[in-house]
Amino acid sequence: MKIGILDSGVETPEEIIMAAEMTPVRLLSNPLIELSKSNEHVPPNHCIWARNILEQALQAIDDDIKGIVVAHGCDCTNREFDIWLECVHLDFMYFLNAPLKRDEIALKFFIDDIKEMISQIEEKFDVSINSEKIRKAIILTNKIRRILKEMSEYRAKRVLKTSQFHAYVKKVQQQDKTEMLMFLEKELERVQHEKTPNSLQKPILLTGSVIDDTNFIVYLENLGFDIITDDLCIGTRYFWNLIDETCDPIEALARYHLEKPIYSTKSPSIERFTFLKYLAETYKVKGVINVAQKFCEPVLFDHPIMSTKFKELGIPYLFIELEYKQESYKQLSTRFEAFGEIL
Repeated sequence: MKIGILDSGVETPEEIIMAAEMTPVRLLSNPLIELSKSNEHVPPNHCIWARNILEQALQAIDDDIKGIVVAHGCDCTNREFDIWLECVHLDFMYFLNAPLKRDEIALKFFIDDIKEMISQIEEKFDVSINSEKIRKAIILTNKIRRILKEMSEYRAKRVLKTSQFHAYVKKVQQQDKTEMLMFLEKELERVQHEKTPNSLQKPILLTGSVIDDTNFIVYLENLGFDIITDDLCIGTRYFWNLIDETCDPIEALARYHLEKPIYSTKSPSIERFTFLKYLAETYKVKGVINVAQKFCEPVLFDHPIMSTKFKELGIPYLFIELEYKQESYKQLSTRFEAFGEIL
């Protein structure tokens, strides 16, 4: 049995779903489908990524997915939960109030809401979720995070392409974690024996909205960019920190999600820049590409700050607003090529 996760900032504690002996499946968009039914419910200037997932749900959601958890993100995804309640037929729906702030009051609030989520899952599916089951799930996901973080370093060594790595992280977010751990262990061993090539690609940091189309990463690589680091939710933000395995597991989960690198849906923006600056300087990137999915207001809000701060650091910065269709990528080639010449 699967529980879907609609979450722009990967703030849903997957371990709770795993402790219920179900598989958490992050819902991702599909750039190959046309939007029709979703347009009946939301305006055309509504986040195209969220609209795409709504379209998939309205057409036909995976039969194995028996419920969904929607985490508090931007105003767009928050309000879309109301549409799901009315128009998508699932056995279970829960809105997780991942706090905007990161203080002790927010921590207590988040702990209480996670407990409520546990209570509702237990009642709906007649399961028991106890501390020991959650702790075992935390140990498993921490093992996965350690491997992903180690594998990520091979991008900077020019051994592993980010398009390959991006596909790995997507699989982890959508498939059984025990199977994914075994898969990643084999892939890590393979990567460790790869030779370091002499790459002439331009090393960059990629940031922005949810980028779940691996073909877009391939497109950037084919234009001569080497994405050696990122702060994406299908990237470093998913595995950068570990969950404390020694304290109360519910508190540990809440602290983990409030202490990991900040996303654009949270504030203040300067904290997000601080992490980006750390990545840019640590990995010695030659430039930063910030990609906003069409109508992604949080990333649009952050853009002026990012542009100003990276200019102060002397790091070339490119901002792109992306239409979520693969044929639209080619329309941006001139801007990307011009940015490449600057580097």
